[in-house]
Amino acid sequence: MEHTEHPEHQTPQPTPALPRARRRGARAHRWRRDSVELAAVFVSVTAADLVAKIVVNGPDGPVVLAASALALLATALFHTWWSQRHHPHAPAPPTTLWRVRTAARSSPADLARVHTALADRHVAILSLQPHPLPDTTVDELYLRAPHTLSPIDLTTLLTTTGHPLLDTPTRIG
Repeated sequence: MEHTEHPEHQTPQPTPALPRARRRGARAHRWRRDSVELAAVFVSVTAADLVAKIVVNGPDGPVVLAASALALLATALFHTWWSQRHHPHAPAPPTTLWRVRTAARSSPADLARVHTALADRHVAILSLQPHPLPDTTVDELYLRAPHTLSPIDLTTLLTTTGHPLLDTPTRIG
């Protein structure tokens, strides 16, 4: 006969609980946060009540209300003018994404020459993955180039800097 225990005779397993000090600290933190939120609500209500009483009960209530509306409108117009002046939202020129694999000697000067040549033609290097080999390094470049740059131009640009291409540039997008 097999021995089984009834559920009422089983000893309860202790559940892992947080240390007492940590639970107390969490409670205190919640209490502080709730107190700060409640204080912020009271300050907001008091400020709104003060403005409402000045506008309604003051002798110049409608004038204060109109002046506030004009100040708000002037601020919005100034912000619009300022953001357009200092951050023009002109559309970016169309670009093309390219994958290029070149073989080159692994030297910082060679890489600097490539970066300078590409930057002069407004080509951004998005990713550079070097694959070192015993006598050379294969660099896999992902480039963002102006839409007007053709594969022949890109090939010429890289080969004149001493980086012969392993295959033709691949247009990604």
